Amino acid sequence: MTDMHPKARYPRDAASLILVRQTNGSAEILMGRRPQRQAFMPDVYVFPGGAVDRRDGYAETASDYHPAVQQALTRHCTAHRARALGLAAIRETYEETGLFFGVTDQAFSGKAPTGWEAFAEAQIKPALGALGFVARAITPKGPPRRFHARFFVADARHLHGTLQENDELLDLNWIPINEIDRLPTASVTELVVKEVEMALSLQPEEDACQGIPFITRRMGKRVIRYEMADGRIVRGLFESAVKDAAAAQKQPGTLPSQR
Repeated sequence: MTDMHPKARYPRDAASLILVRQTNGSAEILMGRRPQRQAFMPDVYVFPGGAVDRRDGYAETASDYHPAVQQALTRHCTAHRARALGLAAIRETYEETGLFFGVTDQAFSGKAPTGWEAFAEAQIKPALGALGFVARAITPKGPPRRFHARFFVADARHLHGTLQENDELLDLNWIPINEIDRLPTASVTELVVKEVEMALSLQPEEDACQGIPFITRRMGKRVIRYEMADGRIVRGLFESAVKDAAAAQKQPGTLPSQR
């Protein structure tokens, strides 16, 4: 008899984007609930993100990764694949939320790859340089779908557009970081939120010395191994975003609109 739900042998590359905004001194993260019909992680709250498309690595960008982020990512993949991972997170965020992440007034020099037409039309180039790399995880063997996920984090000041709910992520909202544990989430999501919360509590020089957790399971038990003690670079990128936003206030029309 044919197995209708075969086990996935190899994990597929995927990426999520953890967007953080500060409201009245408190951090909020953009999350949505996956529909019940989804085969992978149904009816739980997740960050925007998804699988890498083969065309993602060819989209034009406004900036490249911070060197430390580039080094951390390329420990486990090629430079081109690393580029595709960050771009996949940005593209999926747009598809699931309607929000662009990048730099405005940036005309594309050529035809945009499939999936990137909206960015070209809006003249917004994705900003890899604004992404921090906070964790990676591999789905354990057994489920019909497995992913090798990289989790990026960024300041919401780099967003443009209006939040739009669709059938990929329901109940989209900015959730206070200290209330996420009240929502139905996967255990890996809880662990990544804690990493982000810790990163935001540190000074840039302290955060830059932290390792990047690799989360998986062995023999049914959760295993976390920290890699690259100098590759996270989260707090420093948020400090830069604050400075950029302050400068942009002097230029009307450059700030993003969000709900």
